[in-house]
Amino acid sequence: MPGAPVLMIDTCSDLPADLVDGLGVEVVHFPYALDGVEYLDDFGRTQSHADFYSQMRAGNHPTTMQVPRQAFVDSFRAHAEAGEPVLYLGFSSALSGTFDIAWTARTEVLAEYPDAEISLVDTKAAAVAEGLLVYEAARRWRDGMPLAEVEAWVLAARPRLNGWFIVDDLETLRRGGRLHGAVAAAGTVLDVKPLLHVTDDGRLELKRSVRGRQKSMRTLADLVAERAADPGSQTIAVAHGDSAEDAVRLKALIAERVDVGEFITMETGPVIGTHTGPGMLAVVFWGEVQ
Repeated sequence: MPGAPVLMIDTCSDLPADLVDGLGVEVVHFPYALDGVEYLDDFGRTQSHADFYSQMRAGNHPTTMQVPRQAFVDSFRAHAEAGEPVLYLGFSSALSGTFDIAWTARTEVLAEYPDAEISLVDTKAAAVAEGLLVYEAARRWRDGMPLAEVEAWVLAARPRLNGWFIVDDLETLRRGGRLHGAVAAAGTVLDVKPLLHVTDDGRLELKRSVRGRQKSMRTLADLVAERAADPGSQTIAVAHGDSAEDAVRLKALIAERVDVGEFITMETGPVIGTHTGPGMLAVVFWGEVQ
């Protein structure tokens, strides 16, 4: 007799810890290191996001790592032995090799248990964008949708996910190789904020630059008004990198422009925060296919 199905997500989804507890999902933890100490990202339980960003502001430079293959092998094997179908919704393969590691682990376990049901879906998203997609999928699964239908829903919904970010710390982007050094230096002098977009293949793309923090926040709100499909009936996600007051302001700016069915607020965790730095703001919503 088949065991109970399992929905797996990872901590790059940056969902609030208490919300994850209510979804009943299994969580894959990404590792990171800060000031010589290695941590497992656990949605801010062990090390608060505020402490993480405080250390970055103090000059400490964190590093991120892929999830070890053995972590996936152990989990997939345990579920295969129990006859439990698994669906893993993973962090964008365009930004990390972890999804490929999970696929290798799946292949290894299927060689031992050829009848095991282990499905993997690349969300082609990161941070709050991944979080909103995973949240909506997990809600459907929690409410009784079979895993196969959840997988089909994710694949159909994924192209409609619109994710937009502004980054306050250009130097962090430069260190991560996502911004040329001369551009970062000039942007810092001119108070330019990069506007980043999640592409349909899961990469972060620099779309344009906006002068000043307040104007960049208004730009995010304008994008919701321009691109969101029936915002009054959907959940819109806002995320921040230790800039909660700006997240509140961003939600107000969005609400001035459109009716919103529901907001969910997320804190950007250490894996993405390592590259985007303190002060990052993001909005994710459902809109036109990109």
